[in-house]
Amino acid sequence: MDNTEVTAASGNSTKSGVIVWTPAMTNTMLGFLANLVAKGKRTSSGFREAHHRQCVAALNEQFKLAVTAEQVRNHLKKWRKIWGRVVILKNLSGALWDKDTCTIRLAEEHYAGHCMAHKADAPYLNTPIEHYRAMATIFGTTAASGINARSGNDLLSIDVEDEENGEVNTSPNVAESSHPKGPPKKKAKVVKVLEDPLVTTLNYGFKLVADALLKSGDDDDIPAELWDEVCKLGEFDEEHLAHYYAHLVDNLKTAKAFMTLSQTNKSVWLSRYVKKNF
Repeated sequence: MDNTEVTAASGNSTKSGVIVWTPAMTNTMLGFLANLVAKGKRTSSGFREAHHRQCVAALNEQFKLAVTAEQVRNHLKKWRKIWGRVVILKNLSGALWDKDTCTIRLAEEHYAGHCMAHKADAPYLNTPIEHYRAMATIFGTTAASGINARSGNDLLSIDVEDEENGEVNTSPNVAESSHPKGPPKKKAKVVKVLEDPLVTTLNYGFKLVADALLKSGDDDDIPAELWDEVCKLGEFDEEHLAHYYAHLVDNLKTAKAFMTLSQTNKSVWLSRYVKKNF
């Protein structure tokens, strides 16, 4: 399916392989979908096809364009990727979150070093994050009950026949006919959901560990069972354990002192670190 370039001034369309989204169009799209979530009209597996069509109607009415549901879905994927990156950056060691301005703040030296290595992160650091609240509403953790409850790593299954009626079958056996003698349903259209932000955060934490190992110079100085001892503190989230392990590897004197503590005091140290950095 060809993408279409939409000229905001006149509403004319020309085949050029892209669609031009203005800030006002993006704001309208994300605001419309966030409002659907706030009203409880989205399942944990995602938006229904009918929701995309409603969003298209709102865009075309307001901007006098010919945007399609496919273009809305593609633009939503872009902002889902941005949200995943924002989640990672909020968990950077030393990062502070300003909830009033929706800004991830880093000290100037830290900011300069990070942006030198990761130039693509600059738009999301030390400046208000565009459309943050709408993204948090749309892509943040959601809960559902009953047979429609799904985890963030499940595949999003949409019944093709139900799409025509604006309905989506989210049951596990979406491709099976409910009537043994009836004609089989068309196979479900399966869309891969973006990796869970928690998994992405953990992966980034392990990257910090690897970087810390390279900087340590002498691997023999790292206590052999340091990671095992950190993992014994099972009452903490795994992402916190990964970040604290990286902190200990960067600070070997602290790591060696940590190894001499009782289990209770190790928990105290980690709890203090979590409160200070998260």
